[in-house]
This record gives sequence, structure tokens and C-alpha cells, in this order.
Amino acid sequence: MPETHVCLISGQPIPNLLPLLIEKPEQVIFLVSQEMLPQAERLRKIAQPRGIRVSMQTIDAYDFEMVTEVCDGLVAEHHGNNTLTLNVTGGTKITALAAYQVFFANQRIIYCDTEHHRLLELAPKHREQPLTENLLGIRDYLTAYGIPPSNEGKPPSRAEIRRPHLTALAKLLIENDSLLARLNSSLNKEKQGYANITLNALGEGAENLAGLLGQCGVATLVSGNSLNIANKENMFFCAGGWLEEYTYEMVRRLGIKGLDLEMNVEVRWDGKGRQQTENEFDVLFTHRNQLHLVSCKASNPERQTASGSKFTEALNELDSLKDRAGGLFGRGMLVSARNLRDEDRERAKKMKIELVDGKEALRLGERLKAWLA
Repeated sequence: MPETHVCLISGQPIPNLLPLLIEKPEQVIFLVSQEMLPQAERLRKIAQPRGIRVSMQTIDAYDFEMVTEVCDGLVAEHHGNNTLTLNVTGGTKITALAAYQVFFANQRIIYCDTEHHRLLELAPKHREQPLTENLLGIRDYLTAYGIPPSNEGKPPSRAEIRRPHLTALAKLLIENDSLLARLNSSLNKEKQGYANITLNALGEGAENLAGLLGQCGVATLVSGNSLNIANKENMFFCAGGWLEEYTYEMVRRLGIKGLDLEMNVEVRWDGKGRQQTENEFDVLFTHRNQLHLVSCKASNPERQTASGSKFTEALNELDSLKDRAGGLFGRGMLVSARNLRDEDRERAKKMKIELVDGKEALRLGERLKAWLA
């Protein structure tokens, strides 16, 4: 018998989306207020390509009698020739109560508990199904929140060449804070899209750094004493892109089945009636149907900016992006090549952002495992 899901649309799309991906009904009916129509359209873009027919019924999310009447009509319309399942997770409390009251007598009701990774059947029987498989890729997750990616999110074209040397490069720069500071300072002075930096300017550790950057294919030693970085892509790598590629590689090496991983993902917010905003995510992945955002910082965290310190700026940005792109259960991690202050760690803890700084970044693989456990 054909199955139809009835979903109550709200600002949190994932609890409506996951049951559709799990159960693959023939049809879904969105009960949606005028305010939530953009959200329903985002879900339509994900459901329809998967062969699920989508229809919408406009409701007043705060009119109990109206919602009851709409639900009564749906039950009557599908009686005897269809299996109706109400997903009661979304919507306002009034909408959910009205729909639950109508469906409870003789229809199936489910609730998606994303916090505990389970799908609950509330009626006619009480059952529980674990949500352990990662069903949501990055593209669908971001689209569901109104921020469709505008690029491929793949590592740079020459990242494969650099991969064998990333751990050694990260170890050198993270363990030699002064060398990292001198490298960043020298690069910041260059505005032409290329750089020639003397080894004397880099100081102790410069020869080892030159060797590793040469192996990575991003710099050439000229006349034995000058490091030539020839283009913007190589400049970006030397100025902190190395930490992003290192972080991406540490996530990749976890080898977690079904984990969807991308880096340098550019997005444009599709919010209606406001200026469009563009952002770029350093490293992000979905695991157990949650979005994980990792921000990577190789610069001096205490350097002052218009909005405070560099670290404060990075933390606030990550907190905002985590909530807007990942919803209630989006998770954030900040990886800093430099050591942070105790007060910075405390602030990150209050914001529920995982912090990996200084030499702890050399244990990033272990820290990631613990974070995802």
C-alpha cells in the first residue's frame, strides 16, 4: 500500500528530512505556514530528486481548529487506499498537538529524536529505531538550511602532492611558535601575490622550513638564501592553508564509514528580503547526520582587530556559522596552531566549541576521535 508522510514544517529541517530518507515514502505532504514556505521549498529540492512526490498545505500555525480541520481532511481523503504517517517532530506546539490528536486514533505517528540519534514510533505501537547510518551529505545538509554550496569543496589540485609532508610541516611550525610568527609576518608584508623571503628573515628553523615547503611544491630556494613563493595559491598555503589541509587529512584518516568530508566550501545564504551573505567553511563533514564545522587558524590569536582579538573574532564567527548552518545539533571545533589563553578556552567551552590549540593540534587525530565518540 502506498505510504504518505505528513510533516509539520519548522525552522529545523533535519527532523523532517531524516525519516523521508530512511522510509522513502511515495509522497510527502508539508503542512506549512506562510512564514515557513521558504523552508518547505528547500526540503522539496531534496525530496523530489529522490522520487518522493511533494505537495504543500498552507496552515495557520497558531490556529488549533484550522489545523485539526486540515488533518481531518487528510485522514478522510486517504482512508482505505493509503498509509498515512504523521511526523510530529516539527511545527509549533499548537500545530503538533492538533495533528497528534487527529492522527492518534488510527494512524501511524513518528518522532525524530536527533539529539539521541533515534526514530521513535509513538502510535499505533511504541517502537524505536537507531539512526546510526550517516544519511545526510554536506550538500543536502547545507541546502536544507538555505546555504547551498557554490563550489565543489574539494582539496586544492596539488594537495595530493603535499599530503605526505603535512604532518612534518605541522610539527615544525606548531613546535616552533617563533618560526611560525616570522613566516606569517613576512607573508603579511607581501601584497603582490608572490613573495621572496630571505632565510635570515625567517631565522632559526628556516632551512628545515624551506626544505618542507619545497617538498610540498609551494616554494623554491633561490641562490641558497631566498625562498620564492610564486603565486597566490602557494601564498595561501604558506599563510595557513597548510593547517586546513592538515586538518582535512586528519579527518580523512579516521576512515569512518559514511562520513562526508569537504574543505574550503563556499556558500551563499538564500535568505529572502535581506542582503545575501557569502561565507567559506575551512573543513566540514557530516557524521551520524550532524554537521561538524572546523575552523583553522594559524595567525596570532591575540592580534587586535576592529571587533576585538583575532581569536575572539574567529570564535564568534564559528559560533554563528555553527548555529546557522548546523541548526540545534551543529557542532564546531576551532584548531589553532598557536597556544591560547585560559580565558579563551573557558569562553570556547561556554559556547560549546571544541578547542584544539598549540601542540595539542599534533594530536588532532586522537582529539577528533574523542570528539566524535
